[in-house]
Amino acid sequence: MSLPPLYDTFLIREPLRDDPFAVTHNPSDIPTLIEVYSKSISHFTERNRERAVERLQYELALLYIREQKWNKALRFLLAVYEGSSWRREGWWNLLGLLREQVRDVARACRDAEAVLRAEWEGLCDCFPTKLEVGYDFSRCLDGLGDLSPKPRAVLKAEESVSCLSTTFGFGSSQGNVGELLLAQVVIKSHAQASTAPIVLSHILISFDSGLKDIKIEHQAKEGSPSSSSGGLDAFDVVLTTGSTNPDPFTSTSSHRKCNIGTCDLTFSPGTAKAISFSLIAKDAGVVRVASITSTIETDSFILEHVVSGAEYMHQADFWFASTSRPSRREAGNKGLNEIRIHPKPPRVQIGLPLKKEYMTDESVSMDVEITNEEDDDVEVTLEARFLGQADLVPVWMWITDEAPSSSSEDPLIDKQSRPPSEIVLGRIVQSASHKVKASFMSKSVPTDAVLEVKALYHVLGEPDTPISKVLIHEVIFDRPFEANFDIQPCVDTKPWPSYFYPNDLNGKDETAQGLRQIWHSNTRLASFAAEPLVVEDIALKVLDIHEGAICNISNISPTPTPSAITLAPKDLHESQFQITTQKLDLDDRRSTTIQFQLQIRWRRNHADAPIATTRLATPDLLIPFGEPRVLASAGPPTRADDDTPIIPLSYTIENPSTHVLNVSLTMETSDDFAFSGPKTTTVSLVPVTRKTITYNMMPLVRGRWITPRLRVLDTGFRQVLRVAGTGGMRSEKGGASVWVDAEE
Repeated sequence: MSLPPLYDTFLIREPLRDDPFAVTHNPSDIPTLIEVYSKSISHFTERNRERAVERLQYELALLYIREQKWNKALRFLLAVYEGSSWRREGWWNLLGLLREQVRDVARACRDAEAVLRAEWEGLCDCFPTKLEVGYDFSRCLDGLGDLSPKPRAVLKAEESVSCLSTTFGFGSSQGNVGELLLAQVVIKSHAQASTAPIVLSHILISFDSGLKDIKIEHQAKEGSPSSSSGGLDAFDVVLTTGSTNPDPFTSTSSHRKCNIGTCDLTFSPGTAKAISFSLIAKDAGVVRVASITSTIETDSFILEHVVSGAEYMHQADFWFASTSRPSRREAGNKGLNEIRIHPKPPRVQIGLPLKKEYMTDESVSMDVEITNEEDDDVEVTLEARFLGQADLVPVWMWITDEAPSSSSEDPLIDKQSRPPSEIVLGRIVQSASHKVKASFMSKSVPTDAVLEVKALYHVLGEPDTPISKVLIHEVIFDRPFEANFDIQPCVDTKPWPSYFYPNDLNGKDETAQGLRQIWHSNTRLASFAAEPLVVEDIALKVLDIHEGAICNISNISPTPTPSAITLAPKDLHESQFQITTQKLDLDDRRSTTIQFQLQIRWRRNHADAPIATTRLATPDLLIPFGEPRVLASAGPPTRADDDTPIIPLSYTIENPSTHVLNVSLTMETSDDFAFSGPKTTTVSLVPVTRKTITYNMMPLVRGRWITPRLRVLDTGFRQVLRVAGTGGMRSEKGGASVWVDAEE
């Protein structure tokens, strides 16, 4: 090895290779240098010194070239050429020199794929090295001899430089299933001006989902417009159904269905073409472009350039063909590489005569009308359901006896297995309507629900495109009535059985032999509906009775309703019931609890409305059969000589117990009235007896409630017995009050 005179070796050791281009090596030194470079590459690789590794790989490739070891030289040249920082940072001068070396070494190796890559990138005008005039890329493999099988190179946009830029855009950001969608691919040539036109065999556009692939095949057309350098031509392509070859990037080997069109794919340097076409989406969702593959296929090779990243396919403008020059529309910064496909707008209409409010316990039936406004006949299936709390919402049912059978329904399918909320209507011809009956029964508890009626159908010409029409209504289920209950005791006029001779009044054949009590219930019924309701009947029913007693209820309203009455919204209706309870055994003194329920039979105010029954809970009635009680009653007033009203008052003391009851009665004086009767008296009652004390009260005030305060003391237990009012009297804390009319 000889060194040039520019080195001073007085103080330092001689360098092995400080300037590789200035040092000449003896052939015997090259194996040693190769070993040193290999170790250096491993060393700098461990230290992540990328640029040092790239330089050493390049110098090692030069040594292999000198040794004419072409395969090893090509391996290190491609390592630098394909993935080096030179490409990422745009060092085109160095990369252009390296490209030429890769091409020459690849030709020496007869590596057609490496030659295709180097020649393809050499077409790009970013490299400083200019190609000869008329350079034809289709003849780049000439001189390599017979290459069998036909070479095939696949280049990705993110890993290589292309002389063709390919972008894609949709005509809008949203579309519908079954409707035409406008799309466009723009290809522009960035080849050096001196080169021959590039002819693509076809362009394949693949989508991730929702759309078939698009294949634009080359078809030269005479007299087609040709742009000068820097110009753009716009073409409209009509697509037909076909199939594509297997995808080289997937494991599948089957042909896929696609839409095929033809266009002149000849690109002179600096020209561009905007190819527009229409698509039809079959499924809803977001559709994105997966890849765009530009293919050049000649007799000697196949080259595919694949664009798969959204940043490489961004299209800022959308071009439209016109008579003079193409017009454009800006797509915005985001571009139109994706489109949201909405379900096809349904044109089948659902007519639902639904009210906003329904009543609880109401049976509802209606006719649902389906109208076909599509351009063809349709096959329709209806589904309906109430959404809400599962145990409170009603169940929708179709009346299937009146529904026609479907012409496309499988006869082997059991119709009984279909849920009641679903019905197959079958074919409905264009512009025709069909009605089907439906019904539901609301629950007894008020609730809010959402009714969802869905028509699932397809047009006969497009059986693979399902369409749905959904109708949603908010429905309120409310009680039609509310009621207030006022229960008072009543004096039983029938004699009690004798404690000592119980069979004197009750025959042996009677079921109930015990004590009897009578109660009055005054019910005020209010209508809370938004429209008048017809009340057919009001009844108070016994749900349950405990502790050995029977109960009978009769309607004692002053004006009982023999026929239906109409209640307007917010109207009130009063009903009165007499409750008669009796113990089965005279010795039974246990308290009895009775549970009641008010049942109202009603209907809406039209003749064919079904009758519904609303059940309202009432307060439980607790009857202490073994405790004494005092019942106050007021008779009709009489007139004194001076026309002063005299109101007779009766206080009935009952002793249902098995011991003697001694009571002391004291009538307190008041400024509101004067009375005649015992001021103070003592009464003794043997078991199962009653006694009535009468007073005559002369009111001193008019137009108000007067409360005579009769103090009844059980002298045995030293307890004051409460006085309960009956009839028109009102029970209060101090006693039973009676109403005195105002003076006329």
